[in-house]
Amino acid sequence: MARTSTVITDRLEEALRSQFPVRICRDQSWAPDDVPGFVVSLSDGWVAVQRLVDAVYVDGYDVVRIQDVTEVEADGEGGYIERAVAGLGRREPRFHLPVGAAADAVLRAAAEHAALVCVHLEAAEDYPLLVGRVVRFGTRKFDLQLIGPRGVWETDAARLWYRDVTRVGLGDRYSSALARFGDRAPVPGRHRDLQSFCSGEES
Repeated sequence: MARTSTVITDRLEEALRSQFPVRICRDQSWAPDDVPGFVVSLSDGWVAVQRLVDAVYVDGYDVVRIQDVTEVEADGEGGYIERAVAGLGRREPRFHLPVGAAADAVLRAAAEHAALVCVHLEAAEDYPLLVGRVVRFGTRKFDLQLIGPRGVWETDAARLWYRDVTRVGLGDRYSSALARFGDRAPVPGRHRDLQSFCSGEES
């Protein structure tokens, strides 16, 4: 059952203060994944989580819209996660959201922190995740030059709406490996609608 925004905000603030591991649930019609980890930063509309994979391994950050959050669940009952994370090592969080950050400011902060960003358009069934570098920030749209899973860059950039972004990832092993070992990024020639990349058309 969805919680009120005040309850969600209170729980996120408590998770930030306590640094207790939580699972952020977003029970939306587009069925996004839960986000497990430690809340490390809050703005008016977004929450940044130092993400845990396989329950106990720290792997970068996920930033999600607070408006989509329906529950914040304690994820460390029994003490195993805290002991394992402490034993395996947890880096001091270095990513922080600007105060009052909207989607454009979230993307700017992510792009300043990491060479590549993971942009999730979870409400759009055909485009759940895009990885690349932001090459232009506009008023309502931004341009993302995409890199594929084998480290090959697109020569053009996809133009995307800020309003469609539901989640931003950065600093994880997947995108860090692409940034380190992928091809050298070419200067993008032009911008194109995202649909043209997915369909193979060059409109």
